[in-house]
Amino acid sequence: SNRHIVRCVVATETEQLLFALADPSRRTMVLRLAQGPATSGQLAALVPVSRPAASQHLRVLQDSKLVATTRIGREHWQQLQPQALRTVAAWLTTVAGRAEQAPQLRQGKGTPPCPSP
Repeated sequence: SNRHIVRCVVATETEQLLFALADPSRRTMVLRLAQGPATSGQLAALVPVSRPAASQHLRVLQDSKLVATTRIGREHWQQLQPQALRTVAAWLTTVAGRAEQAPQLRQGKGTPPCPSP
């Protein structure tokens, strides 16, 4: 029988944000929105994908709370939410700080340790 196992993965806020920013088309949209609000059509025109695919990318940005949408007349305006970017920046700062404090390999001394599974 064809049985499908469905797994529900609950991502943390940071994981959702990192996933949203992992795609080059979505990063292009975020960079544009850093300059101010834009319509969905304006954002779709910036990326080399179909209009439906661009809409899916926008949905990922909205679901991760990176972008908020406001409807004005027939247009859907997108606006970047800086707090979401601050969440990612804080996580990166924490990881960088840990890495700076972590033991370092010495050049030419022994072999690197094996990573833990």
